[in-house]
Amino acid sequence: MPRPDMKSLHDHALRQPLSDLMHERSLPIYKTPVAVRSWVYLVSDDQRQTETDWVNSLQAGAPDLWRLAETDETTGRIWERHGEFSTWLKYDTDISLSAATKADLGFCRIRTADFDWLTGAPGEVFRSVEISVLPYEPKTAQLQKVIDLTQAVCCDVFDGAARIWSDFRMHEGGAGRIYVQDKGLKNDEASRLLQTLIEIGHYRKLALLGFPVARTLMGWLKCAEARLAVLTTDMASQSASQEQLLERLMALSAEVEDRVNAVRFRQGATEAYARLAEDRLISLRETRVAGFSTMQEFIERRLHPAMRTCEAAARRLDDLSVRIARVSDLLRARISISLEVQNQSLLKSMNVRAKLQMKLSELVEGLSVFAVGYYIFSLVKYMIDPLLDPHLAHLLYGPIIAAILVLAWLFIHHRKKSIGHSET
Repeated sequence: MPRPDMKSLHDHALRQPLSDLMHERSLPIYKTPVAVRSWVYLVSDDQRQTETDWVNSLQAGAPDLWRLAETDETTGRIWERHGEFSTWLKYDTDISLSAATKADLGFCRIRTADFDWLTGAPGEVFRSVEISVLPYEPKTAQLQKVIDLTQAVCCDVFDGAARIWSDFRMHEGGAGRIYVQDKGLKNDEASRLLQTLIEIGHYRKLALLGFPVARTLMGWLKCAEARLAVLTTDMASQSASQEQLLERLMALSAEVEDRVNAVRFRQGATEAYARLAEDRLISLRETRVAGFSTMQEFIERRLHPAMRTCEAAARRLDDLSVRIARVSDLLRARISISLEVQNQSLLKSMNVRAKLQMKLSELVEGLSVFAVGYYIFSLVKYMIDPLLDPHLAHLLYGPIIAAILVLAWLFIHHRKKSIGHSET
């Protein structure tokens, strides 16, 4: 069978980008010892253009607006843009296991002042961490100098290929510290382990951005729920007019929607960050070290209560919105019933007035018969009096008057019926 001509095949526009996506954001670190320092900058939308200009000044004509990397055999620096933050990272693999390195376990090797990329970086520093990876098992006294072991985390990760220590505290230079003992990391395990540890810390702290928002929201929700309870009581007791109730309900509903708009993004971001942190914790494949908490236990013990508070605040806000909707439906039903009662009363009064108008119309009709009869009789009398004897004329007046009244009534009745038929 003939082979197809490869030149005739057309690649999809996203074939290569989606293939490259599987390898993005991986650290090009494949050997130890290594020292890594990472910074998280919170960057507002107004600062994004300034950041773009700064990154372009670092490498003119950079093709990727989301990532910039400069690496060589021993060192490298990487910038990455994320949704609401950016990360800056520098690493150094030119480390010897000298006595000085073992004394400080490789920490404080990379300082903020020495990282020239950060000189003009816009935004605010939200987190910084330094990680030292050495194939050296430290003594307890050495660890205590750089990490507070009384509240430290220690566990084996990647199925025992490495052991980590961290106390989740800021040290010299405002950075957290993680010491990693390389017990047999192979291939890209060092890169994956470092990336996982960095992301766990970043996402954990970013998730906590929602906690102060949730606590503030909880205080407001307590007042809002009390206002709704008072409003519902007033509606049940009918101690306030419907107009007043509707005005208060609309004001509360507007405040709730304003709060929803203000916190919805942060609530969604908090949930996403927390899930990412949990996923990265699972990928560590931790094994307990006697006397210490694992990283997952330590983070969950402190992160989960904060996340539960955020979830509770979100649920209460949604529940308040639903309750306001129910009260609004009840108030609309009450207003509709009141309007229906008013309409029925109006129809009854209109019916009474219609009957009264009909009676008045009948009375006017009767008077009209006599008025028309009187007018015609005056004309007939005017014609008869000169022709007949007065005595004879008086004898004829009675029958003439009766005939005129009957004819006038018949004429008016006929006209009334014809007008009624024309209207229908």
